[in-house]
Amino acid sequence: MLSLLRAISHVPSAPLMPVAAGRPRLAPVLVAALLTALVWPMGAVASLAIETSQATLASNSFTGGAWALYLHNIPAGPTTAQFNLPMDTTAPTATTLSNYDTNCDSSTGRLIRVGTGLPTESTTCYYANWRTTAYATARALAGTVTLRIWAIRTGTNGTAPTLQGYLRDYNPGTNAYVELGTANVTVSATSQTQYVLTWTLAATIPAGHQLELKLVAPSGNRDVIVAYDTTTYTSRLVLLQQPAS
Repeated sequence: MLSLLRAISHVPSAPLMPVAAGRPRLAPVLVAALLTALVWPMGAVASLAIETSQATLASNSFTGGAWALYLHNIPAGPTTAQFNLPMDTTAPTATTLSNYDTNCDSSTGRLIRVGTGLPTESTTCYYANWRTTAYATARALAGTVTLRIWAIRTGTNGTAPTLQGYLRDYNPGTNAYVELGTANVTVSATSQTQYVLTWTLAATIPAGHQLELKLVAPSGNRDVIVAYDTTTYTSRLVLLQQPAS
C-alpha cells in the first residue's frame, strides 16, 4: 500500500477536467490508481460459492464466508431416480429442469413420496440423497447450516406434505452413518417455491468421511417434488465452513 501511494504521488499532474456543472473531477489516471489502492488489499476474488462474509468465524476454525454446496443430478437430462448424488461448489449451468425420476412419475424434478420419513428410508421414489466428496482433512461444522430447496406439493387437495432433511456423517470405508441433525418444513405451494430448512450443528466431519444430505417426506397425503441443478432452481446447502478441496 505504501509503495503504491508513493507511486501515486509521483504521477505527473493532469489538468482538472470540467463537468457540466462547472465542478472539477479527478483525471481518469488518478481515479484508476485510487481504486486500485482501495481494492487490492482485499486480496484475490474468492470462489463464487461464497455467499456471505462472516467476520467472526476465526475462533470456530471457519475459513470465512458461507459456502454453498449445490445439489446436482448425474447424468444430466432425464434419468431414472439416482442416489448418492453429488453436491459441490460448482453452480448449475443447465437452463431447463428435467425429469430426474422417469421411473417414478412424468413430472420434471425429483419426486419424494410420503413414506416412513426415517433416515433409513431405502425405497426408490421415497427419498433422495446427496454427498460431498471425501474430506481430505477433518472439517468442523459449528453454527447454522441452511438448505435452500425449491419444492412443490403434488395437487391442491388434501394435507400438505412435510419435507424432512437429515444431515449425516457418512464413512465410505464402513458404510456407516452418524446422524448430525434433522430439520423439516411444510410444503404448501403448488408452483415451485424456495423453502428453507436450518440446522444448528456442533460437529466435526473426520478426514476421509463425507457430508450427506438426505430428503424424505414423513407426513401428509400429497407428495413432494423438489427442483435443483438449473440456473433457475439453484437448490443448495449453505455451510459456515469451506467444503472439501
